[in-house]
Amino acid sequence: MKYFILAGEKSGDLHGSKLIQELLKLDSDAEIKAWGGDDMQKAGAEILIHYKELAIMGLLGVLQNIQRLKGLFQKFKQQIQAFQPDTIIFIDYGGFNLKAARIAKLAGFHTQFYIAPKVWAWNKGRVDVIKKWVDELYVIFPFEQALFESQGISTHYVGNPLKDSIDNFNPNPNFSMEKAINQPCIALLAGSRKQEITVALPVFQELKNLFPQANFYVAGLKEWENLYKNYDLPIIYDDTYNLLQVSKVAIVTSGTATLETALFKIPQIVVYKTDWLFYSLAKLVVKIPYISLVNIILGKEAIPELIQSKFTASHVALELKDLLNESSTSRQKQLHSYEELAKQIGLAGASQKTAKLIVEKAQLAK
Repeated sequence: MKYFILAGEKSGDLHGSKLIQELLKLDSDAEIKAWGGDDMQKAGAEILIHYKELAIMGLLGVLQNIQRLKGLFQKFKQQIQAFQPDTIIFIDYGGFNLKAARIAKLAGFHTQFYIAPKVWAWNKGRVDVIKKWVDELYVIFPFEQALFESQGISTHYVGNPLKDSIDNFNPNPNFSMEKAINQPCIALLAGSRKQEITVALPVFQELKNLFPQANFYVAGLKEWENLYKNYDLPIIYDDTYNLLQVSKVAIVTSGTATLETALFKIPQIVVYKTDWLFYSLAKLVVKIPYISLVNIILGKEAIPELIQSKFTASHVALELKDLLNESSTSRQKQLHSYEELAKQIGLAGASQKTAKLIVEKAQLAK
């Protein structure tokens, strides 16, 4: 069969590559064309447009690039009409991909969406858009299935791809030997965006000075190397998983890393701070009580969240001191919550399950 896949950013390229690998196992004659990146190309897709060409951020970015967006959507329409795929698969990147799904559906193509837009956090109006333009929806958070199914959308919970990544991770024994020393190791996950990192590092520096008996290591990204230079903090570049698996506690900027840390069973403190205008506007549209994926999935405050004015060294220090105590109630409660979380997430195999369903649904639609 013919498959057209559209992934609009780096994470989508990674998920897309794993999906392509599984599709080719099930359908060795598959012909795959895509918008994606290097990982998807290595996996076996013909890349027609690189995801870097789609990098448009925020409302201002959209307004400044209206003509370019129109051109991209026109190109997408021409390419799918020329290729005539049996199904079109959209991966995450909801703002762009839902508009592309509308184009595809109006042109008569079968549409499937992997990693649903986070309508449960904001913009619930998108549920109607999904229902109208997406034939099959594959979700990666357990609570999403009931949410979308209740709106009449054909929805499948396939597990979370992070579970696959962590289960397939092989720790570096040399790394463990280097870091396994008498003093506890604290992982500092400052985030992946410039703004997150610049906010977090001064607090992390102050925190390190408050705990001379511990070893603090920042999980750094080589692309932001210049941001770390003014701080007396050891950096472990591009190796977060090895750092986590030897750590006693992690301090994590809110994002995907909170779920990864939990799946590694490392007690954590979630932190986040942004400018007050953005935060105030976000509070008006975000309709969930928590910021971390762990708490959102569990529906309770299983891990502490120190947001905005609470993200200070003194506030973090109080939580950290408690979590460093092996027998503390807070630490034991977190670890117990992680067991509950693991049950909800389920077994690994998200890419495999999704590929199997995609092939089945595409064959039924022919």
